Formats: sequence, structure tokens, C-alpha cells
Amino acid sequence: MTIEPMAAADGPPPAALWSSAGPPPAVADAYRSAGWWRTGTFLDDLYRTAAADGTRTALVADRAHHPAGLRLRRLSYAQLATYVDRYAAALRSLGLRAGDPVAYQLPSWWEAAALTLAVWRIGAVAVPVLPVVRAAGLERILAATQARLCVVPDVWEGHRHAEVLAGLAPRLPWLRRRAVIRTAPGPETAAPAPAMDGALDFDAYFTRTAHERGPHACPPGLPGARPGDPALLITVMALGERFRAVLHSPDTLHAPLAAARTLPGPVPQPGEVFCSALPLTSLASLAHSLCWPLALGGTGVLQDVWDPNRYLDLLAEAGVHQAYASPAQWSEVLTAHRTRAARATRAADPRPALRLILSGGRTPTPPELLAALPEALGAPVRSLWGAPEVALGTLGGVHDPTEGAPLPGLELDSREGGALWVRGPAVAHAVWPFGADRAVLPWEQDEGWLATGDRGDATRVTGRAGHRTGAAFLVPVAELEEALAAHPAVREAAVVEYGDPEHGELPCAVVVPAVEAESPGLVELREWLAGAGLAPAALPTRLELVGSLPRAEDGTLRKDALRAWLSGLRPGAPRTAPQ
Repeated sequence: MTIEPMAAADGPPPAALWSSAGPPPAVADAYRSAGWWRTGTFLDDLYRTAAADGTRTALVADRAHHPAGLRLRRLSYAQLATYVDRYAAALRSLGLRAGDPVAYQLPSWWEAAALTLAVWRIGAVAVPVLPVVRAAGLERILAATQARLCVVPDVWEGHRHAEVLAGLAPRLPWLRRRAVIRTAPGPETAAPAPAMDGALDFDAYFTRTAHERGPHACPPGLPGARPGDPALLITVMALGERFRAVLHSPDTLHAPLAAARTLPGPVPQPGEVFCSALPLTSLASLAHSLCWPLALGGTGVLQDVWDPNRYLDLLAEAGVHQAYASPAQWSEVLTAHRTRAARATRAADPRPALRLILSGGRTPTPPELLAALPEALGAPVRSLWGAPEVALGTLGGVHDPTEGAPLPGLELDSREGGALWVRGPAVAHAVWPFGADRAVLPWEQDEGWLATGDRGDATRVTGRAGHRTGAAFLVPVAELEEALAAHPAVREAAVVEYGDPEHGELPCAVVVPAVEAESPGLVELREWLAGAGLAPAALPTRLELVGSLPRAEDGTLRKDALRAWLSGLRPGAPRTAPQ
């Protein structure tokens, strides 16, 4: 197949906004001397292990929609290295070069892992997009980052990704190429499918074409992403102008692993198997399921469709040593485990290999869940806090997992209103509000300090900022309330979290109708919010209609009173919010 390279860009890429990102040389040297940063990258780790022990398993990928015999795919280090070289050469054949943004909205597939590494192999910047992002959000990300290429599945979980991307393409002058991965299974020797609306068939062009043997193969001297280079743009979802991205390098992605290995208790060990239940295109999973296993010569385990029963099976089948999930997901795993025990269901036992359970993210883990997991799964649990600005910030102790302490090398600072700021080797090099003509560069503007949007003090994180809630996915509360208030049938609205025994923390919309006799319904409001660009994972799952919202004497909304009211509300109780 012959493909013409992309035309030259028509203007400066966003990279010009953060050309001076990163700490001063003296600080960078100090981080390297301390061992938080290093002279190599995750690509060096990949090729070193592939050369020394190419048959070692690098990735175990579970494909839920494939038949049983094709569902689990294991890639050795040698195979992964070959695909990385192949994909990198394919990117070069399309005209992509160092610094170019490459977007992909893919499930947790091995192709997404290999593509991430291939993007770094040519020195480009990876722009992962969560699969739950819909058309408005995807367009916002692609337009702001000026991505030159975007890779999507044809259809995933009922959403027609390829069709949506084709519809957006005419409004995205920077998007020169689209590639589509077919969801339906098939052997790699299958005949290529025809291109879809001008998109490349990813399987045919990237996976089955040996570009690494052709004229666009990456020469040995091609540096790729160096340790301190911009390598990863993670989008923080919101509405309208509030979209922003954080910029990470191989250095900042490696720092939490280096710090975690200095702690007492169970820590990551060479050759271990890691598994994250979150989507691979999230920062937490890219680090935990791809980067850190490579750094240790270990194995990353990927699950493309969340299923707590299948997650338990994967922990056992892949021999997982360290497992990470959100509190809501661990709650589902615990329920699945107990159901199996009650039914005396014969299932593989994950306990022989499992050494550490990690639970957390932007939301806290309930103490009762922290207490129940070790007994059920036979491994100690550590709570953690992380954010887009810092992949992993705090870890709870083994003996007291509820108390999270900053990782070695990370500084926390509590400012006005308890706002939590961070500084250290794991902190992003830049934060860029989409559309702004300048990125926030911590080392240039505030001596390395960066705001996270969470609350805490100088030693630990105490909670989330008031404008966020959610379980596996963070919900932008302020934007959700703004969109709800714009509905013609809504006079006032507040969004607060409530506890669900199966799914953990979920968003509830508390609404004062504009006209009591014409109150909106939950389905109607969810459709309205989806039309405003909110992702399905951010939509409220519960609606309470009230006559007024509780406010303090100064007019401030009393969300603490709403939370207490929701937690005590029972079926049939009066729906009157506290005053």
C-alpha cells in the first residue's frame, strides 16, 4: 500500500507554548542524583529486556468481545519491540516527526500500548483520549492539540467512533490522517478491509505491514523521546473553555516508581506483573500497566471491558503481583468474590501471586473497604492519591492504609482555603488551558509549585476540591451544575456525591424546578447534559427534586447539609432539602 506523506503544517504547533517547560538544570541534576530521574527511558527498558530475554511476557491483553480462544493475547518483549518499531516506521511513512501530536481514542488494547511507545520512538507527543469521550469533547481535544493523526476503533461499546471522527475531520485542518482498528476479531493474516471514509485500516497498514524493514525504519541513532522531553498530553475533561491538558515526560512518569521502591513494606520488584482496572488511556493505567512494568522487566495486564468477575480471573490467570483499581471497582470485585464464595463457585484463586492491592485516585477509599480487601484477596492494601498533575502523589501505609503520606521527593503545600499544591520530580512540566496562548510552567512561574485542585495540608491529602466528585471517572461538578441550570425547566441545581453499595461514589442532581408542576425527569436531564458535551460517565445517576437549596447566611450553598440529607434519605421520605 502506498500512502502519500502528510502535507507540511500550516502554523506553529502547540509545543511552542511549552518549549521552556521543565525545571532548571540544577534541579534536574538533583533529581537525577537522587534517583528520581534517570538517563534512560521506557524504550531503553523495552529494548534491553527484548535483547536479554525476548521470550519474557511484556503484555497480557484481554479482549472481551473475542471468542474464548482468541480472547487472551500474550505479547513477548521481542514481539512488542517489533510492533513498536513497525508502528514507529508507519508513523514516519505518514510524515510524522518529532514533536508532532498523535491522538488515539482506544480501549485497553495491546495496540494502544504499542502505539504509545511508537509515538515516543519517533519523539512525538502521545495524546490519549478516554473511550467515554464523545464527539464534542473529542473535537475539542483534537482541535486544541492540533493532532496530526487520530486512531479510533470502528465501533466500541455501542459508540460509532470511526463515523464520529469522519464527521469531525472536515473541521480539523490539522488532522491529516485517520486510522481505524476493527473491533471484530480476525487472524493477522486476514485480508485487509477497505478504508472507511478515507481512514486507514490500522490492522492492514500498521500491524500487518513490515514497515520496520522498509525505507522509513527508525535508524539506530534516532533519539526518540529523551528523558526530559514532552511525551504525553493528558486531557482534564470539563466543558467549554475549561478543558486543559497536563504535559508529562518520561522523567515525571518514572519518578513515582523510583520513589515507591524506597518505601518500607511491599514495593514494586523486578519482573513483577502489574494490572490496572482503569482505561489504558488514563495517566494511572499508562504508568501502572505499561511504563512501570517495562522499567522493571515485568508484565502489564490489560482488560478492555470492565467486569469484576473477569478481573478476578485475570489476576489469577496472569499471576498478578500488584493490582490497582478505583474504590468503586474494588467494591464490585469484593462483591463478586463474596458471591463466588457463597455459591461455592470454582474459580481461579488470585491469592498465591498477589502481593499488593492499590486503591484510590482522586476519590478516597472507604475504611471498611480497606479493611475487607486484604481478608478477601489475601494481600495488603494501600490507599493512594493521584491526579493528572502527578501520576502518584501519596501512598497509605501497610499497617494504616487510611493515612496517605507524600511519596519521597514530593512536596505538598496547603494554600488559601486548603488548596493543595505540589512540587517535585513527578509533577507535570506544564499545564495548558485549551485555547490559552501560554501554558502554565511551574518552574518558570511559581518555583516549581503546581495547583492540583484538591485539598490537603503540608503532609497529606485530605479531600477533593468542592467542584469534583465521582468514582472511576472524575465528574466536573461546576460544569455539570452550570449545564443543569441552563435547562429551561430548572431554576437551581446542585450536584453532590452519594454512596452506592455496588458502584461507590456517584453524582446526584438536586434540582429546584422552575415550575413545580412541570418538573424535569432524570432521563430528560441526562439527555440535555449529553447534548452539552458531557461524557456518559459524568452524568448524574440520581435526581432529587426539592423546593429550595440550603444556604448559609452569606448565601453560600451548604453542600455538607445536602450530603447528610442524601445519606439519610430513605424511600418514601419527604423530599424536602435541609435549610
